[in-house]
Formats: sequence, structure tokens, C-alpha cells
Amino acid sequence: MIFRWSIWGDHISKNIELLRYSILSFKKQFGDKNQYIVYTDDAHQVAAALNLDVDVRQFPEQRDSMFSVSSRATWMKWCPAPRLDVNQTEFYIDSDVFLLKYPKEVEMFLSDEHKGFAILDEYFGQSWQHGAMASKATEKTPFVNAGFFVQKAGFDITQSLITEFTWWKDNVVSEEQTHHDEQGALAIALTEYQESGKLFVLPKDKYMLIGPNENKDIKNLENITMFHAVYPDHPAFYKFKNYLDDLLK
Repeated sequence: MIFRWSIWGDHISKNIELLRYSILSFKKQFGDKNQYIVYTDDAHQVAAALNLDVDVRQFPEQRDSMFSVSSRATWMKWCPAPRLDVNQTEFYIDSDVFLLKYPKEVEMFLSDEHKGFAILDEYFGQSWQHGAMASKATEKTPFVNAGFFVQKAGFDITQSLITEFTWWKDNVVSEEQTHHDEQGALAIALTEYQESGKLFVLPKDKYMLIGPNENKDIKNLENITMFHAVYPDHPAFYKFKNYLDDLLK
């Protein structure tokens, strides 16, 4: 299996500590026999800062990857491509997502031959969570959180996501771009798979978003399998950092 993260620009100085904890939390549960890959625009800096047994790779030049594009939307996370190896199950993970125990629901998803993709649920479904892509979304478009996304071996979101990226590039001017555009595009790309029963949305009570507006009053993580300490300032990471330290000993 492949576990992949990405970090670039100012996010390196701001979030490298979170990325390190995120990687360690997945390695603790899934072991060292899988591939752990980080893509970045400064491989030397990131590799030195992480100081982990992880494959740190440089982003390709823009001429070599359509997703190597600087914008308010987080398209860079898909560099060099939305799929690294279609023959392997592939996990995309944001640097502020932390795995606290073995994810039984993910194991169930992987054993279900009818499912191809798994993703986090949103806290409450609201149109702004689709960003500028909201104008293209339909009533069937799911409200999902793109901080954790799994593509099972043999399944590939690439073409569907390229279709939405191309629409975004052609129709969304820079002044209208938002941080959530890429998430909205992924949600739209997944609509057909939700309708066909191939999308597995993880239960939000165990795979939880925690932030200033989401589950902000939660006091312990005892019954939580994974949490996303949501952007921009990730207060949940600092709130539960001591818990993570104990977990990762």
C-alpha cells in the first residue's frame, strides 16, 4: 500500500511538525512494510526536518504535471498525479490528519469488493465546502472532506478529477478561488461513484473533524479512530499533542 502526503511553500515552516506526527501515527498502525511518500517543493529541507524513514520527493516542474499550479486552491497536493500506482491501494493524507488506532472501518472498506473509494465525511454539509466549485455541484454531490482519501487497487479518480480541474482552470478566475475548490472538485468527481455505490464515507463520529467550528468542545479522543485538526491554525493538534506524544511512544 502507498501512503502519501504533500507539503509546500509556507506550509513547510508552519506545518512540518504536524506532518511528522501524521506520518508517525500511520506508521504505528500500518507498519514499515508499506510505502510512505511525501511530495514537496523543497525535498532537502523537508527530509532534514522530518528525519524519518520516509521517501521525500521533489515536485515536478509545471510542464511535467498539470497539478503543479500555484493558487489559493490546494491542487498541488495531487502532484505529480492523483494516482501513483493504480495496482496498489493508495491513501492520500493531509498533514493535519492523525490516526489514533487501527482503522477497522477502512479494513471493512478494503474487503468490500463493491467499494472503490473512501473519504471523510464533512461536519455539516454546506455549499462553501465546495468552494468555487459549488456552482457546478448538484443536489447529488456529496459533502465530503478531502483531508483523507483512499483509492483501492484497480480504482482511479484521475480522469474524473482532471475533468473538474480543467473546468476550474477555465472558469474560476483568481479572485474567485478559495481554499476549498480542490475539495469541491473531488466531491463532484466522486458523485458518480456515490450514486453507483462505490464510495464509502467514513463515520464522522469516529473519523472526526475538530476545529474552531467543528466538534470544538470535545475533551478526549478515547472513542476516536482518526481526527483532522482542520485548517487554518489547527488548534486541535496543539490541544491533543500530549495525547499524541503518549500514543506514539
